[in-house]
This record gives sequence, structure tokens and C-alpha cells, in this order.
Amino acid sequence: LRPYNDADEIQEGAEGRNQEKVETSIIQSLYNSITDSFVKPPIDKEAQGSHSDSNISTTIPKSQDTDQTSNSAWYSELLGVLESLGATLEHSDTNESKSDSRVSLEELAANESDYMSWLTGAKSKLDEVALQVQNQDWSAFTSFTAEEPENVSLDNLKQNTESTEEIARARTVKGRILEQISAVQAQLNRQVDEATAALGSAVQNMLPPQLQRPWIAECAQSCIDQEIHPDLLESTSVRVSSDICGQEADFQAKRAEKIRHDFAKFIGVSASSVDIRDIPVIGIAGSGGGFRAMISTLGSYRAMYEAGLAQCVTYDAAVSGSSWAIAALHTYANSNPYLALDSVREAMKTSMFSTSSLSEFVNENEGIAKRVFADIAARYLLSAAKSEDSHSDAQSKDGEAGARELQTGGIQKTATLLDRILGEAARRGHQAVDVLFPEKYQTWVNKSQSALVPLTMDELLEAAKSTLRTMSVPPLSVVDLYGALLFRKLIVQHVKAGDNQKPDLVLDPKWVKLSAQRPAVDEASQPMPIYTAVRHFIGTDDNDPNKAQSHQYQWFEFNPYEVGSIDHGAWIPSWAFGRPMVNGREQLKIGEAHFGGIIGAVSSAFCASFDAMIMELYTAVPSAVRSAMDPLLDWIEHGTEVSHPIPPYTLHNPFYIGEQPSASQSGKLAELESKPLLSLMDAGMENNLPFAPLLRPERNVDVIVCLDSSANIDIMPWFARAEAWAGDHGVERWPWGARPWSADPLRPSKAEVKLDQSTLSGTRSVRESVNKRIRDDNIRCVVFDQPVASSPLPKKNGSLPRPITILYIPLLPNAKFRDPDFDPETADFCGTFNDQWTTEQINLLADLASFNLTQEVSRIRDALKVAYKRKRAHRLYEEGLGA
Repeated sequence: LRPYNDADEIQEGAEGRNQEKVETSIIQSLYNSITDSFVKPPIDKEAQGSHSDSNISTTIPKSQDTDQTSNSAWYSELLGVLESLGATLEHSDTNESKSDSRVSLEELAANESDYMSWLTGAKSKLDEVALQVQNQDWSAFTSFTAEEPENVSLDNLKQNTESTEEIARARTVKGRILEQISAVQAQLNRQVDEATAALGSAVQNMLPPQLQRPWIAECAQSCIDQEIHPDLLESTSVRVSSDICGQEADFQAKRAEKIRHDFAKFIGVSASSVDIRDIPVIGIAGSGGGFRAMISTLGSYRAMYEAGLAQCVTYDAAVSGSSWAIAALHTYANSNPYLALDSVREAMKTSMFSTSSLSEFVNENEGIAKRVFADIAARYLLSAAKSEDSHSDAQSKDGEAGARELQTGGIQKTATLLDRILGEAARRGHQAVDVLFPEKYQTWVNKSQSALVPLTMDELLEAAKSTLRTMSVPPLSVVDLYGALLFRKLIVQHVKAGDNQKPDLVLDPKWVKLSAQRPAVDEASQPMPIYTAVRHFIGTDDNDPNKAQSHQYQWFEFNPYEVGSIDHGAWIPSWAFGRPMVNGREQLKIGEAHFGGIIGAVSSAFCASFDAMIMELYTAVPSAVRSAMDPLLDWIEHGTEVSHPIPPYTLHNPFYIGEQPSASQSGKLAELESKPLLSLMDAGMENNLPFAPLLRPERNVDVIVCLDSSANIDIMPWFARAEAWAGDHGVERWPWGARPWSADPLRPSKAEVKLDQSTLSGTRSVRESVNKRIRDDNIRCVVFDQPVASSPLPKKNGSLPRPITILYIPLLPNAKFRDPDFDPETADFCGTFNDQWTTEQINLLADLASFNLTQEVSRIRDALKVAYKRKRAHRLYEEGLGA
């Protein structure tokens, strides 16, 4: 292109020459903007040499006479830079393919990283140039047309300038440059994607085999292994009811028959005189307290086993740390506390957070490691598949635009197979499925068909790309890793191999599933385990902490039959928990949630609200400091109660209906149904003793044995909160006013204060008496079998009060123990989060717990006799009314 300054044709005045200088200056500035960034792309010299024809000189020509160097030269140079950049990008693959195979992985990753940085900078610079071009006033550029420089004659140029219509139709300099920039931007975007993949591959190659994609896929494969998960062949459904399921009702009847002789022996009567309908339903309530709670619970269970009490239990309920003890007893230990303690002694010798220990475990026990980390691997791959699918969707939407760019006359590029597929998908939509995917994958794309059972991870991931397209994907969190580490430490059995030798590790693959604990429950040979967690409901439609007016913790339970919400009355089979569900229908076939994830969730105290974290500090300081902290806590209390710095365990919500849940459901259930994801955390956020699942009226639990290993045990409001829950849920049988401690709870809630002022008025003397028996008389079991306060619930005519019996057994020092000075409250190694113990420390704590319970066996026996006689009398009374 040349302006009108040809000496043979037209002589312009000074004004025309000034115009040319303006145009030259603008294009010179644009040219400099581009060349300053793109003159040194990181490609090898051989690749550069092969494109010497297209790579222009980076030296700006010196200013010359207008007759020799015109605006058209700068314009050509500008387009040349863009074309050169395109050529450089096209041949980055050549550079990669010719890389020296002897280059170290670290150098290769560094090269890829440098190239990625350059691409990112180039992309950013192009965006700046495009904006500069867009905002430039190009009205002065009347001396240019849209034709290529070499194809324009002076006669044509004159003819074009004489025709206003043709000039209007012609492409302007601005449009031409923006078109070229757009083409290069599209090419850069593609190159960034390829460079990202190359960099990821280089980094992956530097990782140990266990962190590379093939090993992760092998881990995840066990999540769809039908030998481990035979229920993959089954379809599931949601049960909405407040009642227990039929399988649990059958278990209760079998368990009563199974324990008849053991119960009769324990209370000292003949088995023939015992009617199974009169045997009290006994539930163990293990508290939270980390590894301290786990070890002390096993010690207590050992004493109960020796006394014959453990054989009479129907339910094993737990919160947080005691869940680990219950999990061990219901997996490899088979209800044998000695076996569980033997494994714990070996496992606790090293920290579960030790990287060297973890590395040794993975390298030396690859088969077990794959079982342990299977769920994390599967969730990682599914999340990646979702991300890749979202990226493909974005590219598909741009498919037609990309196809048009190929025909613009700008920088030409060869349409790859991927380009063609994306373009075809954009034009033909779902019709392209028949062309692009093998027949066996078409079922996954067609949502109207039932989900099929995937046989390989490739099939599962292909299914996920279509099935999860419109669904939220649960994020991986620290809780998932925490659960896997707990599983490795506590569910993988550690068998002593000899002095100064590493223990042998044993894992039956079935223990990765909660439902694997069902056969022993079906046979009634063991109590039914109940693991608990809570969901934090903020009190707004979108559960937004910033909009919270109130909040509450809603109880969920995990048992071998079902997983569900106590507060909502919604349940799903435990073998189906973890599958994405919509409107009661599964969207993807995958094995049940890993048991490691569950024990991580139920013990995720570190996911506490900011308020709870402050309370941990509050309880650890002297009372004088607490008084000084009270005004500050009052000021910040509301926001901190609903804020969780560490995200909780999150899975697909099996009760998800959609944004418009069933209108026939209660408000609580309708709210739950509207959320695609379900986040659960340590139930100790609400109550460190699992009263809620044992107080469900439909379970008819008669005796609750509380094994309390909580920190700050005498100032915690567990009984007050249980009483409030009983009142809210209409539990008539709660022994109203039951309190083991005279001290008021630290910073009680408004509801707790109101409760103390009403139903508990006049009971302080009773509480002080109980407190004295524990502190001064060395009593380690307190029996609550009668109400000492009035019930807030309306009375029912003709009903015979039959309160639940609560046996409260706190973890306290004992003056008669072999080490009377040992106090778990003050011993450093008994800290909640200490995960490395010596054999001597474990023995000391477990022995204290055993000693305390053994001391109280006669008191426990007497309480169970009373409960038995009361239940029998109640049955005879009811039968008499019926007659």
C-alpha cells in the first residue's frame, strides 16, 4: 500500500505530508508495541532457521524521505510481525519434538515453564494492543484501503478514492489489524492449552509413580470393582420416614433373642425367666476427644467385655474420636477390644502426618495404599473430567467462530481433528454423538436411559462428562485426606512383627465400605454401630453466612443399613451413599463413599466454626482471663458462629430434588432437598455425646451408657443440649433435669439460659449433690433414672412414665488407680490432637478407663435390673389395659 505521494502523479502540499507523518507515527507506535514483546520467543535456533523467510527483522528502519519509505511500509511490517508470531506458534511442536532426550526432567519442566510464561505474556500483550487499536482514532487514515499491498495499483487506488461507496465497503486499517490480532489470539489460546498440557506432563513425569495419572486411575478403579461393590448392580431410592427401616427392626428382635442368656447372667437371673420383650435396649454413647477418646473408649469396652456388659449392648453410637474405637471394633477386631488395642499400640508409634512414614507405607504396601486412597483418586478424576468437559463446552461454543476465523484471509492454520469435531458438535449438537462416540458410550449421553454400571475408569469418566454436565461436583478438601490417613492408621490392622520391626499391615478390601459392617448386624452377633455428624444450617435459603439470622446443627447418622438425617427423616441405603442423585434417581453408578471419608467427616473437629475455635482457647485460660474475654466474644459472637475457616466434608446430596423441592414436604426437608451438595462435620459442634440417635423414640432405647472423654468435662453443656433436643423432638422419656455437674456451662446459649431459669429452677442442690459424689466420693458412674425437673412437654392421658436410664461414666483420675496422680485432663500426651503415643502411655490411659468402669460394675448391674423390672412392669400394665 502506498499513499498519494507519487511524484509522477500527484504533488501534495505541506498539509498532506504532515498527515502522512501522523499516520506513520501511529503505526510506528503500534508496531513497537508488538515487536517489543514478541521478538524473542523461546524456540530453538533450528526451528527459527527454518522460518527465516517469515520471521521479519526486529530492527525498525530509520526515518527516511517520504518518497522512499511510506506508511504502507510500516503497515506491512506490522502485519509481518503478526504473521511471524503465528509462524513461531505453529512450530513450537517442532521444538518439542526435537528436544534432546538426554535433557533432565527438571530442565524439561523448566523449559516448558519458560515457554508457558512467554505465551501468557504474549497473550496479555496482544490484549493490550487490541485495546489500543480499538481505541485509536482512525478517521485520519484516508490514505489506506483494504487490499493487500502487492495487489494494489495506483490506478485502482485512484478509482477507490473517487468512490465513497467502495471506500465505505472496504475493510479499514483498523479492521484489518484487529482481524489479524483476533486470529493470532485464537491461535495463542490453543497454544496456551497445549503448553499447559505439556507443562503438566513434564511435571507429572517428575513425580513419583504413585502421584502420576496411571497410578491414580488404578487406585480409583476399586471404586467400581464389582467384587468389592456388588451393589453397583442395584438401583437405589430415598426413604422418607421418621421410623427405623425394616432391617433395623428385624435386627432389634434378633439381638434381643441373641443376648437373652448374657443379659440374664449379667443381672443374676435365670434365662428362662426373662421375656425378650422386657430386655432393656442398651446403647453406648461414646464421646469426642480425639485419640484420647479412642483409647479410653477401647479401655472401657475392654472392661465391659470382661464384665459381660458389652455382650448385652444393642447400639454402639459415637461422636468424633470414639468413632475410631467403634470403627475398629466393627471391622478387623470383630468386637474384640484386645485385638483393637494391640493394633492401636503399633499404629500410634508414628505420626499419621509423617511424610516419611506415609512414603514408606505407599512404597511398601502398594496394594493396601490403593485401597486407602481409592476414593480420593476417584473424586479427583471425576472433578477433572467435569473441568475438562466444561472447557470442551466453551470450545464447542466457539467452534463456529473458530471455523469462520479459518476463512478470514488472516493467518492461516490447519484445522485439526479436534477443531473439526468441535465444529461439528457445535453445528449438529447431539446428532454428533452417533458419529463421535462408540456405541457403548451413547447410553451415558442419553440421559433418558438408566445409568449403566461402568467396568473401567474410562467408562466412568465418559459417563461423568455427560451425567455431571449440569451438576455441582463436590470439592476435595483436607477432610478427605484426613480421613484417608485415619483409615490407614486405625482401620488397616497393624500386627506386631517382632522387636524393632515394622508391623505387618493387613486390610480386608471390604472394610473400605460402611455397609460391610452389616452382615454381623444382620446376624445380631454385634451391636449396630452408629456414626454421627452434623450439617450446619445457617438459616437462609442459600445458606449464606452473611445473611444468617439464626443457625442450627442438624444431626445425620451413618449405620450399616442407612445414611440419613435424624432431623429431616430422609434416608438412603448406606451402599448408595456417595452416588449423585436427583429427584430420588441416581445419575451415576459408583461405589459407596469410602469409609475413610466417613470417619474423617465424623471427626473433623478442625472444621469448627470460628466461634468454636475461640471457645477452645476460652476454656484453656484462667477464669480471670475468661472474664476479660467475655465482652469481646459477645461483640463478635454472631458472625463467628456461622463462619467455618476450613470447609467440611462435602458429597453429592442424595436427597436433592432441585431448585423447586416437593411442596408436600416439611420446611426443613424442602430446604435440604434444594441443595445439590451435602456438607457434614464433627457432631461435637453440637453435642460431644451422641444422644440424638439414641433418643429417637422409634428406637425405644431404654439405657444410655455415656462414656465421656471430653476435655473440660465439668463445664461442657452436653446434658443441657440433649435436654433441649429432647424437648424439640418430643422425647417424653428424657430424665428431665439430669445434670452430672453443678458448674454452669461456659457461655451458655439463650436457650440454655432459659432452660435453667424454668425447668431447672430448684435443681441446683441436686446437681451439687451429684457433683460431690463424683469429686469427693470417687464415684465414677452416676445414674439418672428419674426426672428431677418438670417436663416441658404436654402430658398425655393414661401414659405411664418410663424414663430412659442414663449411666454417666466420665474419664477422670481415680484415687484407687495404680497411678492416682494420673489425670487425663492435664497430661500432655492426652491432648485431643496428639496422634503419636508410646505403648506405656496407651496402656496407662486404657487401664484407667478400664479401672473406672470395673469399679462401677455393681452400680451398673443394679441400674440395669431396675430398668428391666420397669420395662416388664410397663409391658404388663399396657397388656392389662388392653385386656
